[in-house]
Amino acid sequence: MHNPWIPVVAIFIVAGLVFSSQAYSEAKRDAHIAAIILESLDSQAPTEISNLKRVNKGYGVCGDYALSGAESGHFYYNSATKRLALGNDAPLYHDNCEGVSN
Repeated sequence: MHNPWIPVVAIFIVAGLVFSSQAYSEAKRDAHIAAIILESLDSQAPTEISNLKRVNKGYGVCGDYALSGAESGHFYYNSATKRLALGNDAPLYHDNCEGVSN
């Protein structure tokens, strides 16, 4: 007879690896979006992104950004096309984030 705990432990290890890689991937995506916002605004100030919502089957992200001590606003980022839209007046933001509740 074999030890029944081996498959249980293996399942937990695999689940932990899957969830940790997902969290790392999202953190990397968030840092990339923050860097693109800084580049678009030609700023050196640290930026914070918040209220993130996935749209377009996970290919798009709607959210808010805030530069330290300065401007803030809304953004839409499409990870497939690498396009960023700043402000809720931008057509990409309007088309993809208008009906999304934050």
